[in-house]
Parts: sequence; structure tokens; C-alpha cells
Amino acid sequence: MPDRATKMLILSSARTLFSEKGYDETSVEEICALAGVAKGTFFYYFESKQFIVRYIAEMQLREFCAKLKGQLDTMRDAMSKLEYLVAALIERSGLITEPEGYFKNGDCEWFRTVIIEERMKSVYPLMESVVDEGIREGLFKVKNPGVCAAVIFMGIDSYVRAFAEDTEQVRDGIREITAKTMGLKENALVI
Repeated sequence: MPDRATKMLILSSARTLFSEKGYDETSVEEICALAGVAKGTFFYYFESKQFIVRYIAEMQLREFCAKLKGQLDTMRDAMSKLEYLVAALIERSGLITEPEGYFKNGDCEWFRTVIIEERMKSVYPLMESVVDEGIREGLFKVKNPGVCAAVIFMGIDSYVRAFAEDTEQVRDGIREITAKTMGLKENALVI
């Protein structure tokens, strides 16, 4: 029977070592030694070190999505929800910071791919539901809400990475892309 406390102990030990030494310089043996568990116990809970990093990212995304959903549920119209969601994604995009900091040499392309996949699974449905709601309300003029939601979602992620230093340029660009994608006037969004 899996023991959540043991899994969390392994996870905590890995986080400590990754933060101190970096992902590449930390071995499974070191994680096990710090956690006080056998190597077999490690592999019972996690297939590899990569799975630990993925698990951390998934936890952060679950928390982020729960907060987003809670806030979206308090809003009355799709335009307010779209503005909030876009602003939150701009602020948060690229900011699954803890795991990314584990890669001292910057070689974390596999991790970025994992994050994009996990974000798509967790955040994309929220964006799509807001777009669907806006269509029902007659606010958004789009034929394929799924594609529009994906364009906005991926556009935010890509644009923030490309222009991270210039917050105003990021907001202006995403405001324009989102408005055009949704069939809105250029200045219709306040983000």
C-alpha cells in the first residue's frame, strides 16, 4: 500500500538537493540517502528523476488552476473572465520557477516541453470554456472555439518567453492577438 508520507519525503529530499546542487548533479542515490529510503522505494514512487520534476510542476499547475477556477467562478461575464485569464496567464507564463531553477546549465528543453504539455492539459480547458461562454453570450465571433483558445494560450506562452523583459510590449501584443482571435475591437480588452 503506497504511503503518501514516504512519497512526500522523497519529493522533499529531491527538491532540497535539486535546489542546492542542480538536477544534473543530483543522483537518485543522494535523494534516497537524504530521505532515508532504499533505492527500490524511490522507484516505487517515481520512475526517474524526471518524474519528480514533472510531479512538482504538476502540483504547481494544479494549485494555479484551482485558484484560476475559483476566481473565474466568481465572475459574471465571459469578457471579464477572458481578461482575467489572459492577465493571469501573462503573469504566470514561464513561471513554474522552482523546477526550472534546478537546471544550472540551462539545459532543460525537455522540461519546457513537459510544462507546455501539462499547461495544455490543465489550463487550456479553462480557456476553451471561457471562449465557449463568450460565444453563447454573443461577445466573441469565432467559428472554432477550441482552435481560438489554443492560439491564445500558446500565443501567450510564446510571446512571454520572447519578450519577457518588456512587460508593456507583452501586454500590448497579447491584447492585440487575443482581440483579433476573438473578433473584438482592438482596445476591447483591459489586461
